[in-house]
Amino acid sequence: MKRVCLFVCIVYAGIECHLSRLFNLVVLHIEYRLSPEHAAPAAVQDSLTVYRALLNKNSFQFIFMGDSAGGGLALLTIQSIIQQKLSVPIGVIVLSPWADLSLSADSFTRNALTELQFSRDDFKWLVKQILGSNPSQLSANNSIFSALFGSFEGFPPTYVNVGTAEVLEDDARAVVTKAEQSGVNVTFEIGLHMLHVYPIYFLYYPEARQALDHIHHWIKTNCHT
Repeated sequence: MKRVCLFVCIVYAGIECHLSRLFNLVVLHIEYRLSPEHAAPAAVQDSLTVYRALLNKNSFQFIFMGDSAGGGLALLTIQSIIQQKLSVPIGVIVLSPWADLSLSADSFTRNALTELQFSRDDFKWLVKQILGSNPSQLSANNSIFSALFGSFEGFPPTYVNVGTAEVLEDDARAVVTKAEQSGVNVTFEIGLHMLHVYPIYFLYYPEARQALDHIHHWIKTNCHT
């Protein structure tokens, strides 16, 4: 049975081609509606729509993969799949997932000086875009928006990767902890002193290439029916 990786992100056509070749998988790129033009959870609805359509392809097995906000979206989509009692994918891979829109993680302060791409203020702005024009009526720790506050019961094998130099380090750690408490088979890889979503920089860093090799091995040993 052919395995398909559903990659939830906005960019990265190049890395998707590389991953398809490296992992020997068909990679399907999901383009979803974005905030603030489309209020959340539009992106989750779009991912679910694609997944429902693909479920009619009985000869395929599915793995969800996403990074950063796309990692959070992958987790939210799996939670929705389980809530709606659909067939659960055989695995989920998240790189530096943004899973807590309340920005309560200590790593936003601890790693502020080592984070190369984002600041807490950047994430505060993003939260405003996601929650829309009436954020006072919504809650950033609502499980509709923040996967960390949802249930991980029934999750498939899950791979989580994060760097210790990024502000989302503790989001990843919290996801791993909650998933393990729910009995999920979790593999957690930590890149010492690595930046946000470091595996995508495989052309530059041996640590990135090693992480992708580890993911490839994880798929072969954990993602099966």
